[in-house]
Amino acid sequence: MLATITISAAAQPEATWLERQHDFGVFLEKNGKVTCQMRLVNTGTQPLLIVKAQAGCGCTVINYPQDPISPGDTAMVELTYNPSGRPGQFTKQAIILTNTSVKRTILEITGNVIPTEATLDKQYPLQAGSLRISQQNIPFGEMFKGDNKTLFLSAYNASTDTMIVTADGALPHLKPAVVPDTVPPARVTALTVHYLSGHAPLWGLNDDILTLKCVPLHQPSSVVSGTADIHVMAQVLERFDNLTDKELKEAPVASVDCGESLDFGTITAGETVTRSFTVTNKGKSPLSIRRLWVPEGEGVTVDTNRTEIKRGKSASVTVTVDTSQIQGDLLNVPLTLLCNDPASPRLTIRLVGIINK
Repeated sequence: MLATITISAAAQPEATWLERQHDFGVFLEKNGKVTCQMRLVNTGTQPLLIVKAQAGCGCTVINYPQDPISPGDTAMVELTYNPSGRPGQFTKQAIILTNTSVKRTILEITGNVIPTEATLDKQYPLQAGSLRISQQNIPFGEMFKGDNKTLFLSAYNASTDTMIVTADGALPHLKPAVVPDTVPPARVTALTVHYLSGHAPLWGLNDDILTLKCVPLHQPSSVVSGTADIHVMAQVLERFDNLTDKELKEAPVASVDCGESLDFGTITAGETVTRSFTVTNKGKSPLSIRRLWVPEGEGVTVDTNRTEIKRGKSASVTVTVDTSQIQGDLLNVPLTLLCNDPASPRLTIRLVGIINK
């Protein structure tokens, strides 16, 4: 009986892979899909069955034998990669599950896709010389003051020379890094930006510019150097969710006497006019006006006589409109007031009027 158990334990399939990796090398996207085969030998004493095959993404398709593989027989597992819309270097894995003692095997394919011009234009529309860049903006969205976040964009070397890529414009709240900074032809690099909102200079919208530069490694070179400006944007907000019930009851309360709009009425074209409104603190703690903001290029400036408002006190906000900078015959500009009122930290007042030309 013991001998029978021992023989049964030894009698099982065993997978011996002759290949587990394949490099397609450099190939053209326009030539379509590429396929390789990896061989598997059943070196055991029982039939071997591939139970399941799973690709890492939809770009890779796996074909494998559905029937059992007899002892001593060889089978082929076929991996097909679709390069359409996927420029640059790639590494993809496939997981093969079998009925052997070691059930899981990982197969890997690599390669480097030379994209079509259409793919470059779609995925890397921005250019800095011969460097193609995926986007011009890195939007961090809303961040509470003190939070940190990291985002990145990718860039593709569309030249025939290795490029040195750098990023200028680092600030206390903005830490860029290009990895790798030495980029061979037909390879991809990444501009990574680490945003430290605690050091951001402004409440609300911060719009900073990083300059991505590339130069060919070899000189002289026919490859074109270049630069591109990358806008990094974040809305830095105040956090109130950590306030206690007592702090909320004693919090400042902002109230404006103009409602949701400040009406300039009818303005003669070419003149500069001012209007004002009052911000009153109806809460218990001091009210801080963090920022008064209007879009640039709209002919509007804004100022206040104080940014700290005690309980029951008010501040006057003065809005100046230079109609010579306004296109059209309507004034319609949003003014944003940021403050430390937990209930209304951001008030939007629309500046409206008719310009008589």
